[in-house]
Amino acid sequence: MGMFETLVGSRVPQKYRKYFDLPERRDSRTFTNTTDTVLGSAAQAWLAANAGPCGVYRLQLGIDALCLRIGLIEKAERSIDIQSYLIRDDLSGNLIALRLIEAANRGVRVRLLMDDALTEPIDAGLLSLNDHVNIEVRVFNPFPRRRSRLISFIANFNILNRRMHNKSFTVDNQVTIVGGRNLADEYYQTSVKIEFLDEDIAAIGPVVDDVSTGFDEYWNTKEAIPINVFDKYVPHQALNETIEAGQRHIERHRDSPVIRGLNEHLVRDLVDGVLPWVAAKAELVLDHPDKVRGLVRRQIGEVTGRLIQLVSSAAEEVIVVSPYFVPQREGVDFFAALVKNGVRVVILTNSLASTNHSSVHAVYARYRKPLLRQGVELYELRPIEEGSVVGDVDPARLTLHSKVAIVDRQSAFVGSFNLDPRSLYINTELGMVVESGEIAGAMASSGLESLQTVTYRLQLNRRGRLNWHYNSRGQSLVARTEPDTSLWRRILTRLMGLLPIEEQM
Repeated sequence: MGMFETLVGSRVPQKYRKYFDLPERRDSRTFTNTTDTVLGSAAQAWLAANAGPCGVYRLQLGIDALCLRIGLIEKAERSIDIQSYLIRDDLSGNLIALRLIEAANRGVRVRLLMDDALTEPIDAGLLSLNDHVNIEVRVFNPFPRRRSRLISFIANFNILNRRMHNKSFTVDNQVTIVGGRNLADEYYQTSVKIEFLDEDIAAIGPVVDDVSTGFDEYWNTKEAIPINVFDKYVPHQALNETIEAGQRHIERHRDSPVIRGLNEHLVRDLVDGVLPWVAAKAELVLDHPDKVRGLVRRQIGEVTGRLIQLVSSAAEEVIVVSPYFVPQREGVDFFAALVKNGVRVVILTNSLASTNHSSVHAVYARYRKPLLRQGVELYELRPIEEGSVVGDVDPARLTLHSKVAIVDRQSAFVGSFNLDPRSLYINTELGMVVESGEIAGAMASSGLESLQTVTYRLQLNRRGRLNWHYNSRGQSLVARTEPDTSLWRRILTRLMGLLPIEEQM
């Protein structure tokens, strides 16, 4: 690919060379001369007319997050850079992949950087995409494909246990989306079985350059390996056959709510200059890729440090939303100190009924009573009630996936960071701090309102035992065991809580 400049095959580390016959790899960098694109013209016009320094837009609804991503791909003229933890061969995955191919056919450079933890099921599709002259796919910290993943994981635990959890989506170096959503149906209100409640921030302005610079750092790091290292181990179709398969998949789902819900209004409003961007200071917060090489136990990354600084600055209120919440003793002490200083601390996480990782819940459960004793307000998401709907889908199970921290309703962090040891010490993470009373206030208001309708509030009774308080069909109810779960699941979860797994959660 002639657009790539510097050969770096010699820099690829030996730990990968022993697994793969590595192809030549070339560094590439973000295109900076893109202000004359359609997206560039729209972004620069808004920034010139507003105080800035950035424009931010909250993507609370999954369908909006998908529509804006697709719309941005369709408007792309120079480049598309996507960094993600996973992509699935489902409806939203196929919609995005086909749009990427169409953009590449127009001459747009597409760079897709995937963590390799969950890519094996779609190796063939990614290899087909990579066959396009204008698309390059790289996998971060890859597993070998010529032997069992489990054996490789056990044999190389210190290396393969560390994953790239970052999510960013940047088009023409003019508009970026940062948050918690991967590229799969459950993140975009397109699943009929489970819906992930999530949060993204779209942005224009100087922060986009920072996201692009961060993407380049990951793209060119020695852990980012071209996916064609799997060529000899993974048979795959020609690109045109993959396109036909994707089109058939979409055709089979043409009557689904997501196809009916697809629209261009967000990207059209962006291009027409009427998208209601909010003027704000937006700061990228990024772990560097060399975090995965860290051998020092419990060494925190840049995102952890910035979040500690942000939350510590609270004078009145902190709201933390984390689907996988394992505060450990240090976290309990940290929140206790805030409460002691007069700060209201509200934490929302998944219940056992809503979580998709019972093992994480088993470890989190150790800290519920200590947090409550310190005066922290603790809430857990309820699964959707029978008869309720999510969009046109009825019914689906709700799972919390948002990673948000709101401080004094003036600043908000949105990103990929879970408040657990894995995000703190093991994986790389990415997020954005937005200083805006309008954005932070809206997040706080919508979050606190939802606590009354879609959560259990945990409290200790007179005997010091956990109770779950909630409202259902106009009644105030109290559960004395993990609500909406079977006895068998509660027993298994309690047994998992006895295992020495906390440092990996």
